[in-house]
Amino acid sequence: MTICSMFRKPELPEVEPVRLRPVLGLRPGVFILLLSIAAAILLLFIVAVLPGLVSATGYVRFSTNTVNTAIYEDGRYIGSSEGSVYRLDAGDHTFSFYVDGAYAGSVDARVPHRIFFTLFVHRTDTIRFEAVNSPETEKAVTDRFAREAAAWSQVIDYDETYHCPPLFTDFATNASALGFEDVSAPLLYGALHITSGAMHQDFLDALGILSESGVHYRSTELDSLIQLLGRTYIDGIADDGSVPVPMAVRAEEAGDGFFSYEGGTVSMGNGGAISYPASNGHRADVKVNPFSIAALPVTEYEYALFMEQNPYWAKSNKSQLIADGMADEGYLDGISPSRYVMSSRPIRSVSWYAAEAYCRWISEETGIETRLPEEAEWYAAARSADGKPYSSSLVSIDSDTSSPSFMMGQVWEMTGTPYIPLMRLSDYGKAVELGDSYPYDGIIIKGGSYINADDGITADTVGVMEKSQTSPFVGFRVCRNVDQADTEE
Repeated sequence: MTICSMFRKPELPEVEPVRLRPVLGLRPGVFILLLSIAAAILLLFIVAVLPGLVSATGYVRFSTNTVNTAIYEDGRYIGSSEGSVYRLDAGDHTFSFYVDGAYAGSVDARVPHRIFFTLFVHRTDTIRFEAVNSPETEKAVTDRFAREAAAWSQVIDYDETYHCPPLFTDFATNASALGFEDVSAPLLYGALHITSGAMHQDFLDALGILSESGVHYRSTELDSLIQLLGRTYIDGIADDGSVPVPMAVRAEEAGDGFFSYEGGTVSMGNGGAISYPASNGHRADVKVNPFSIAALPVTEYEYALFMEQNPYWAKSNKSQLIADGMADEGYLDGISPSRYVMSSRPIRSVSWYAAEAYCRWISEETGIETRLPEEAEWYAAARSADGKPYSSSLVSIDSDTSSPSFMMGQVWEMTGTPYIPLMRLSDYGKAVELGDSYPYDGIIIKGGSYINADDGITADTVGVMEKSQTSPFVGFRVCRNVDQADTEE
């Protein structure tokens, strides 16, 4: 059969084999192998060595015994110390450290030049620094804590995305690390600004740090405040059960448009609330010296006389006042005080700084020290005018000349007392003293204005404004010490 012939292997023609020529005298296979090895070496060089040669940098972190520590490399700010890794130029450098803005020392250190595998592995060296205390450092740490405590006390609630910063624990950490001797005053000041559970917990954590250090931080006022804070934020008690003390205050006409008052204890407050902000009405017994207070708020005409002799405070100089932090954009808005117009309307839209400057000027003019009344003095004067109606106009007439006019209504009136949130839960006088030492708070205003409802504002109502703030509903009246006024007479 011939079928099998279909599967016979075909005969192919003979051809000459192809042979590759040598490359650089090397067999092609050897050349390809060497080329592959060279490419691998080049790739390894590019990946593992070249970045280190080109960058000439190293990675370092800093270990310090303080927090809030700024670091400068050869005079250039590079960041803070808390957990950060820095990529710096290799070589010798001088690193300077500032704790809360105060110079705390420097160290000379070498940043090593790492070469191998720097693209993937950041070998990090640690530079250690131990800050040493100095008067400048202690003042900076204390002032920053006081300033931040006053600012953050304005926030009374936090959520999952808005957290309370560790003000107290940072302060305690730095005080312990630097070896402060006594922080009882600034710690009490800070505690008087605890207005939330988050701040209270931060405060408790700070007490734990301080208790393990040699820093003195306890005081009678702080111990008492700790108990009240615990009742509020731990036990949930909102009232201590105390009741207000009714007062009847008598004014005596002192002449020259003033009424005088005897010294003694003034009882302010309408209850025993200990939870903030209801604690603004907590009972406070405050001792005052004899004083006299103006029958009327300072008028537009009187302020015009002041501006004439003190052009710095003129309305035309508003931009400079704003730049200096003495007033805001609302300074004298809508008001043009003139010495040619005897306007009896109360001056308003001026700042606390402006009111203080007016008091200094009138003191020089009269030879009698004149100032803004303290809250307790204003309160006593207001109680002496209890029977008078609430003034709902800037232009009012008071036919009763037995006590100061328009204590309630017309305009809110500035006082010389700082607003410290929990001042009524502690030693009130001590709180005011601390407010003078750490001037980071707003000021208390009293009496309401003509736009407030007369049933919503009482002599016990506490308002607050910043020192540079102005308002068309806030003015001021002045006060004197009785003995000096009497001497003048």
